[in-house]
Amino acid sequence: MAAQGKERAGKDPVSDECEERNPFTETREEDVTDEHGEREPFAEKDEHTGANTKKPEDTAEDLTAKRKRMKMDKACSKTKNKSKNALRKKQLKRQKRDYIHSLKLLNVLEEYITDEQKEEEEEEGEEEELIKIFQEQQKRWQQYRSVRRERLKEMKLLRDQFLKTLEDFEDLCDRVFSDEDSELDN
Repeated sequence: MAAQGKERAGKDPVSDECEERNPFTETREEDVTDEHGEREPFAEKDEHTGANTKKPEDTAEDLTAKRKRMKMDKACSKTKNKSKNALRKKQLKRQKRDYIHSLKLLNVLEEYITDEQKEEEEEEGEEEELIKIFQEQQKRWQQYRSVRRERLKEMKLLRDQFLKTLEDFEDLCDRVFSDEDSELDN
């Protein structure tokens, strides 16, 4: 076990000593280097010490390039701000136009609704007038019919009376003629 302890000395101290070796979880020393066994060359700036390894001429060029980038960034931001402002103005104009159009449309709709209501009320009024006129005509017609019925009844009664008086007259005439005939016969 002492041999195993030496073997695991650089590894995880928490792992169990009786644990079997797993070839997939073990690290190898070759993993630290590149595939070809070489280390990558250092970049312009040393990662470990933080020291700048550039030459003074390079820093001056970098500063001028940085200044140029800053100027370009300012110019871009100005144009970007101008375009944003132009877009905002355009959006505000569009919103204002849409608002005005919606107000006009609302006014037109309100006028249309009030006109329709007025026309409807007028039509209802006309209908009521027509209904009243029709009802009056019906009453007149009914009165005319009742008067006519009464007249017809009276006419029938008069006719019946006339027929009766005619019959009575005929009877009288017959009697008178018969009396005269009898007197003449005598």
